Amino acid sequence: MILNSRNNLFDFRFPRNFVPKEIAEKYEPYLNRIPGNLFEDAIDFVNYGIQAINLPGITFDPVSQSDNDGTTRYFRGKIPIQNTIERQFTVTMQLMDGYINYWMMTDLLLYYYAPTTKQKYIDNLNLGITDAEGIVLSTIAFEKPIMNQISELNLNMSENIAEFTTFDINFYYNKFNIKIESD
Repeated sequence: MILNSRNNLFDFRFPRNFVPKEIAEKYEPYLNRIPGNLFEDAIDFVNYGIQAINLPGITFDPVSQSDNDGTTRYFRGKIPIQNTIERQFTVTMQLMDGYINYWMMTDLLLYYYAPTTKQKYIDNLNLGITDAEGIVLSTIAFEKPIMNQISELNLNMSENIAEFTTFDINFYYNKFNIKIESD
């Protein structure tokens, strides 16, 4: 029997070198205070907070032509499809105590946009789609991504109940490749 898909059957993690050494060292004292030594590195803390990834659908505007009888016909355009689709995705992160991962991601955004940063792009980001047993069925590689936005942070004195809250990080990428795992 073929099972229905579940929205939580994915594996997305930032690469090990996503957090540069100088930012990792800045947050190391805080991470070392977390009980149980849960996180070996800053990247483990960042990846722990990943909750969702949102990929926009693929769409393009067709070229239309009106005929003499008043009907309209539609055609594929001549523009390459990669220039017509929205090449971006959003990663939703759980907001951790002290907003520490929000500040860490803000530091990362500022780092990657600093004129002194020689690296033009973040290393490729991979999204693995798994089956119910956790076996990767396909991998989507987002090539030459850049981080371009972190959602707002709403702080409010009248809301003093601890609740599950999130924030979004938006990325643009230049190409994506879909690899179907055949083994």
